[in-house]
Amino acid sequence: MEIKTNFFRRYLFILCIILISYFSYGIYKEDIYDWFCKNEDNEASCMVSGLIQKEKRNFERANYYFEKSCELGYVLGCVEKGRLEAKKGRKIISRVYFLKACKLGEDKFCLGKGASPIVERP
Repeated sequence: MEIKTNFFRRYLFILCIILISYFSYGIYKEDIYDWFCKNEDNEASCMVSGLIQKEKRNFERANYYFEKSCELGYVLGCVEKGRLEAKKGRKIISRVYFLKACKLGEDKFCLGKGASPIVERP
């Protein structure tokens, strides 16, 4: 009987830790990515922060994070920054970011390769 009780307590403890971690991540997800972007210059974290802000319809902050991600050399940050600029009607600025994405290795956004740099991905 005591073995079953200890077994149950251990798994209950592990389950509680997992649930606490899961809910903590949900609450502090945005703060975690912001911290890594600002303090560690992690380009992927900047990209994720930008996507979170874009989802919240806060386009100014999303623009900041995408630009920082692009400056740090992350291709997807350049692509998203170019798309935001294209939606604003700034086609020349968007092409600059698409060309930077091209230089970083994303051939789809290179001029002269048969694809327009403003075409959305399917």
